Amino acid sequence: MLRMIPVQRDCSRCGHVEFSAAISVIVVWAHGLRLAVPMIPKDELRLCATGNCGAAHRLVSRAFDVHPETQESVGDWKRALIVFEDGNGMEIRNRSGETLACA
Repeated sequence: MLRMIPVQRDCSRCGHVEFSAAISVIVVWAHGLRLAVPMIPKDELRLCATGNCGAAHRLVSRAFDVHPETQESVGDWKRALIVFEDGNGMEIRNRSGETLACA
């Protein structure tokens, strides 16, 4: 007998029903880190395919907050690269991670 696992089939923010391929790795750059940090998801993660609801930004922010190697960073993450299982990728920039110079 097959076990049925309930799966949410639409985005909780925008209601869209199309999702990306599974995420293979998230690479994050931040102030205070010498190198970019690769984060490999433990579970299968997918993003809303519209890109309008901010799902990618929320996913990177949550992963950055809990990852042990990013705890030594000085501030927020500034750039992230999400690589999907199908070979495609997406680059995200975090405006809150950018610092403004005051003269």
